[in-house]
Amino acid sequence: MNDISHPSVEGHEVRTDPDAPARRDDHEGDGATRGTDRLEAFADAVFAIAFTLPVVHIVLPESKEEGRRLGHSLLELWPSYAGYLLASFVIGLYWVHHHFSGAIYRTTGHWFLVFSVLFLAAIGFIAFPARAFAEHLSDPEAREAASIYWVVSLAVLSATWLLKWTVGRLRGQVDARLERSYVARLNRRYWLFVLLNLLAALLVLWSWPVGLALSTVLTLSLLWPPETPRYITEAPIVEGES
Repeated sequence: MNDISHPSVEGHEVRTDPDAPARRDDHEGDGATRGTDRLEAFADAVFAIAFTLPVVHIVLPESKEEGRRLGHSLLELWPSYAGYLLASFVIGLYWVHHHFSGAIYRTTGHWFLVFSVLFLAAIGFIAFPARAFAEHLSDPEAREAASIYWVVSLAVLSATWLLKWTVGRLRGQVDARLERSYVARLNRRYWLFVLLNLLAALLVLWSWPVGLALSTVLTLSLLWPPETPRYITEAPIVEGES
């Protein structure tokens, strides 16, 4: 099996076998590095809560007071439905890409975990601006402010994803078995996505329809699947398969 060189924290080259089990002392300054299982389990729990919690904010009309108007009152809740669907859509798309990243990272360390928690905090918060945007979009006087809040929130969320990725890549948490050219392409894709989201956040201050349109297109772009991982050695067996 071929060896691969990568820089250590101190900057000198270390020869490692990319298929060898990850060591707890591989990354100086990160304490004891570990695998990704616990992080993925914790992240999945956060995503699950964030995905389901917005439905709590859809308030059921008082049936005793509404009587025959219950059906009409339920229809009038459409802004709440829209906020729930919007939040679920964004959270769900980020979960899909986070699920994919489980095949990219091989270890976790202190700083990678710190920025992973920052990203998960942004995921847990995004339902609120989604609700604020959806429930005020029909109000001409509040539409601009709601759009600015939503677009800026999406830009911040994307930035936390990039921070997590960048720290993981620089700290050596990315699987060393991946082709460097593949990691470089993934890095460019993430940077482009975030820079365009930041551009949308600036444009929304100038013209909210333009900024909102760009932000919407970028969010929809998450539907496009990421490139299949490319390995310099044989691809690892999928977890759970023999």
